[in-house]
Amino acid sequence: MCIRDGDRALLLDAGSGLPRAELDGVRELHVVLTHFHPDHVIGLHAVPSLPVRPTIWAPGALAYSRPSEEILAPLRSSPLSPFTREALGPVRELSARQVIGGFEVTARVQERHHDPTAGIRVGDFLALITDTGYDPGSGPFARGVTHLLHEAWSLDDDPSAADAARVFRESGAGTLTLIHLDPRLADPGALVAAAAPAQLGYDGLVLE
Repeated sequence: MCIRDGDRALLLDAGSGLPRAELDGVRELHVVLTHFHPDHVIGLHAVPSLPVRPTIWAPGALAYSRPSEEILAPLRSSPLSPFTREALGPVRELSARQVIGGFEVTARVQERHHDPTAGIRVGDFLALITDTGYDPGSGPFARGVTHLLHEAWSLDDDPSAADAARVFRESGAGTLTLIHLDPRLADPGALVAAAAPAQLGYDGLVLE
């Protein structure tokens, strides 16, 4: 997810799609990580190919009481990476509330995953709730945002499309987009039916 404001941009997580982010005209780039599982950080290897070197914000201290740079070190050094840490961008700590590149960013630790994750809110524009089962704190965290992006892994497993719809109702958000779907789903459209009103997230989706 890329949030743009003029020549500044905020990328939420760094999966395999990071190299395809639309960054034309961006002069200041920040990458905010929700956690450190490979599917959310593997795109960091492509940072040297981006048109601008980003600053990376991660929840190591917030969620694990460990420095984020220490946690990411294996991914950012030989033999996993041929690049220097300088080429891969500086790593900073994500905190509960801070301004990052002019964006008001709020983070909340979510405990209902294999490892803790961070829910992310960017002003009143957007809240990202991923890699967590239903969490009663998610609705208040996302209250009143224009767009709620919520994981809906399946119809039945945690987190389900029904969980996403429940958080949507509790938050009073303007729209619900289902993300981080199980790629083995035969009919992803069934998630929309279970979480109506909702839409499926996809590469290139634009939220105004």
